[in-house]
This record gives sequence, C-alpha cells and structure tokens, in this order.
Amino acid sequence: MNKNQLAKKYSRAIINSVGISDVPAVVNELKAFSKLIDANRQLKLLFAGQIFSEAEKAKAFDALAPRLKLKQQTEKFLKIIILQGCLQVINEIIAASIDIYNEKQKKATALVVSSVALDTKHSERLKSALKKMTDREITIENQIDESLLGGFIVRVGSTIFDSSVKGQLRLLKAELLR
Repeated sequence: MNKNQLAKKYSRAIINSVGISDVPAVVNELKAFSKLIDANRQLKLLFAGQIFSEAEKAKAFDALAPRLKLKQQTEKFLKIIILQGCLQVINEIIAASIDIYNEKQKKATALVVSSVALDTKHSERLKSALKKMTDREITIENQIDESLLGGFIVRVGSTIFDSSVKGQLRLLKAELLR
C-alpha cells in the first residue's frame, strides 16, 4: 500500500473514531507529536526504527504519553500507528485528515501565490469570489513568489486559477504556436 492510500485509511479511521468537532484538536495534537519526533532523533529512532520490539515501543510510548497530555483518542491512535510501523506517514495522515474534515465541513483552503502580499481588501474580495465558485467557506494562505511579474495564482484543492502575467504569456505563446 502506498503512502497516500495508507494516509487515507488512517485519516478515515480518525474521522470515524472521534466526533467531527474533535477532529481539529486531534489533528493539532498529531502535528505537535510529529514536530516532537522530527526534532528529536532518538525518539524518531525509537518509534519509527526497526531496532526496538513492539513491546518496547509500547512501553516507551506509555511512559511518554502522560507528559504529552494527549486526548485519549489521540493517544490510542498514535500508539496504533507506532506499533504498526506507520509513523513515517504521519504528515500525510494529518494532511488527509484535514482534507476530509474540510470536505465534511464544506471548507477549503486557497493557496494564493502572488508577487506581493495581499492586503485585507483584496483578500476579502478574493475570498468571496472563491466562495461563490466553490460553495465552500474559504481560508486564504498567501505565498510570495517574486518571480511573478503581476497577477496571482490560486490553488483550491486540485483546481488552479492562473491569472498571473507569466501564465497569460504562456497561454499566448501556445496560441501563437498553433
């Protein structure tokens, strides 16, 4: 099973095992644990490596869990993915869980790539236009790319809206080459 399939499987398990209102809290705890593992090489070797047995990993996690102050659902879930050797896909699980949660809540995140930071006025106009187009509550993340001459590129899910000068020039070139 590839990483994405595994991530979807576990993210569906999270969504189904906790209430939809608890998903953001569980996801935040998973993110915090992921950062802890990434920052501490010894913990990563302990939980993600093949050196220790399942019993040793379980014992170590049981000793660590009270200090992390995790919700019971998060603790159970982390223990399962550690013992099943799937800790290396935790970031994909988090991303898939957020996607499923947003889908159920009719929310979406729009990544806006522009040459300058969007001001509040333009951000709100873009948010309302995208809401009409997607029928979802939109959260905007602005990313700066100084290589763009003007305009912006918006990515909502798998849909891309390219209104950048660079994109328009690319379309013009393709049209002229026909």
